Amino acid sequence: MEISAKDQQSYPTKVKKILIAVDKSGYKSKIVVYAATLANTLDARIYAIHVIDDSSFGVVGDMISYYRGGKIDEYKKILTKQAGQLLNDIKSEIIRWNKDIKVTTNIIIDSSVPNAIIDYAKKMGIDLIIVGTQGMTGLEKFLLGSVASKVIIHAHCPVLAIR
Repeated sequence: MEISAKDQQSYPTKVKKILIAVDKSGYKSKIVVYAATLANTLDARIYAIHVIDDSSFGVVGDMISYYRGGKIDEYKKILTKQAGQLLNDIKSEIIRWNKDIKVTTNIIIDSSVPNAIIDYAKKMGIDLIIVGTQGMTGLEKFLLGSVASKVIIHAHCPVLAIR
């Protein structure tokens, strides 16, 4: 099969921006290894994000508020602090692997994890997204990678799904 000149122009020939979407699952280490290997080989920058699903603030937030005396903001602060630590650990791991790799981290709070990943990737002009096939959340875990599936289907760029 021959690729036309028009098709060649519409596909990126260089991967310079790699997005990794991470959570607390066991996939984060594999994602980091793949991202660092590719970034090192391709001289690319890594963008690491963690999406906090704010729809969980609804029922869970109400329960926590009840048991903590109405302190939903404290719950949000805890989740944000944990996300920040997770991203700092990942950044440190990448830099230990190769100190020349540039890493940008970001915490995103959104009601849709896949949409947040897709929107961030588009906004930042990401060339490749790396995601795990299973996350940590209850329903998402049951659906065996629905976040990854939605990202693969709707992203503007290639997606590497790690299992």
